[in-house]
Amino acid sequence: MNKTTCKECTNNNCLIKKHIERESMQSYIERKSTFKCQNGQQFILEGAPVSGLYFIFQGAVKVYKSIDDNSSQIIRLSKDGEIVGHRGFGTNYVYDISASAMQDTILCHFQSDILIEMLHKTPELMYDFMLFYADQLQKSESNAKLFGRMTVKDKVINGLLFIQRKFGQDNEFFNLTFSRKDIAEFAGTSQEQVIRVISALKKEGLVSTKGKKIGILNSSKIEAELSESGYFLEG
Repeated sequence: MNKTTCKECTNNNCLIKKHIERESMQSYIERKSTFKCQNGQQFILEGAPVSGLYFIFQGAVKVYKSIDDNSSQIIRLSKDGEIVGHRGFGTNYVYDISASAMQDTILCHFQSDILIEMLHKTPELMYDFMLFYADQLQKSESNAKLFGRMTVKDKVINGLLFIQRKFGQDNEFFNLTFSRKDIAEFAGTSQEQVIRVISALKKEGLVSTKGKKIGILNSSKIEAELSESGYFLEG
């Protein structure tokens, strides 16, 4: 595909875009690569050598870890402007996560050596990356404590609310289609449990479903279904 330039990017939440006018970055941003991932295509393989960081120009990505040969745990859902692969960047030599596109997605990729040199040359960018990692660590620790106290119902409802907040909803259904398996892997429970909880919520008139499509009909009422310890996962 034609190279997507940082100057055409409209993702103001992107750390690269934020510092795009700095002279110290100009020679580096021209050396990034841009490519398109089809829906379902994997672009990071757990255990593979670290090649750098990915920035989502447009689309949606799931980041996950293998639990065993047949199951995974989705640990992050990312969209336009967000970073993917940061868990493997730095001191690690191999990725400890995998990542796949959840819809047709355009990715910008900076190789490790290019990004490290750019960070050294641009202290303001280095500082923003430090804040980003600190924020990710705080959210991870907070969610881990909260997650351990949740019931299965809490986990599924939180997953649905998170998806709605992250990707939005058009009329009845989320803007991005999630399979029951995806929701189970994100909520940390079984597909059977997800089906049961969603079925119960549908009977209460709190969610709507059509095939793989799902949406929340009343956010405040579905939040009221959470137990005291079940509110709220951070993105």
